Amino acid sequence: MDVSDPIVIVTGGSGGIGREIVRSLVLSGFSVWNLDKVRPESPVMQETYRQVDFSEPIFVLERTISKLFSEISQSGELYGIVHCAGIGGPYHKITDVGIDEWESIFRVNVDSLYLLTKLVLPKFQKNKQGRIIAIASSLSIVGQSLSVAYSSSKHALVGFIKSIADEWGEYGITANCISPGYVDSGMGVNEEEIAGHKQIILQKTPVRRIADPVEISRVVSFLIQRESGYITGSNWTVDGGITAI
Repeated sequence: MDVSDPIVIVTGGSGGIGREIVRSLVLSGFSVWNLDKVRPESPVMQETYRQVDFSEPIFVLERTISKLFSEISQSGELYGIVHCAGIGGPYHKITDVGIDEWESIFRVNVDSLYLLTKLVLPKFQKNKQGRIIAIASSLSIVGQSLSVAYSSSKHALVGFIKSIADEWGEYGITANCISPGYVDSGMGVNEEEIAGHKQIILQKTPVRRIADPVEISRVVSFLIQRESGYITGSNWTVDGGITAI
């Protein structure tokens, strides 16, 4: 890691989408810190990997993130956050969703970004620039039965990003979402639990295929650049057309 390179913090950088995002950012010249529960497979990223369980109780998570942020901010210039950490499923009716499951989904998908964003914004403001990118979902645009908790969290994520964009835009800080459709990203959902869910999604998707994680990372690579400073408060759909019909 070159300490002169601008730093981007990636949450969930060890999973399918996150791993590709980390790779593309490193190739673009950024120093990337990966915060994830799972250790990355690549030995190249071991140095700047820190283990975080984003589903832990909120007061514990706050302390964990604060401690890690202190370490990261001392290593160089903070430039961006890419929030890729997320959990979906299991897929069942809202009447069967327990409070612990509901809170866990929101803690990973939304609260973790809230805690991290609060810490980085003063740094971004001082530097007069910053990029915040959140990986949402096509379910941030539409609803879907058996996915009430997940869809609700992704709608909340988009609202959070849009409001941050308005509140902090004057300081050169941009905030955007990317909403993928179905990506074979390994979010920890057992295929056997969702019997036929993937096939249903494919039938609904105009391009009739699953996205490659690299197709998501390319949008991240575009939005993270300084040249993309006029793009903020947006939600980029990379979903094969599923929300267009």
